[in-house]
Amino acid sequence: MTLSNRKIHLTLALLAVSAVAFAADPPTAEIATADAAIAAAARTNPRGDAAQTLDEARQLQAQAQGLMAKRKYKDALRLSESATATADLAAARARLASARMEIDEKSARNAELRRQLLVVPQQ
Repeated sequence: MTLSNRKIHLTLALLAVSAVAFAADPPTAEIATADAAIAAAARTNPRGDAAQTLDEARQLQAQAQGLMAKRKYKDALRLSESATATADLAAARARLASARMEIDEKSARNAELRRQLLVVPQQ
């Protein structure tokens, strides 16, 4: 084997090794995790900002699935992880809004009880 053939074979071997090293596996688990997070966020009945955030998560997930179809696995992985985080944010915002509404209802009930105590004289 001549020196130039050796260089060609070495270059081909390095290219093959680097192609294997840079190849990404399909992020099917991450896509499934994002789907589950979106479904969980939808069950919290988001309204207002939370609903907008959930819509954003759905859009990110749709983009990730489109990239999966194009075999752009690294970009799909990034978008599916972002969709999961965004869905978690939507669920947290929905829980926060629900908690605030519950606090407002209880505060109104407490105010009504205070008013009744002030109106009715003590015996």
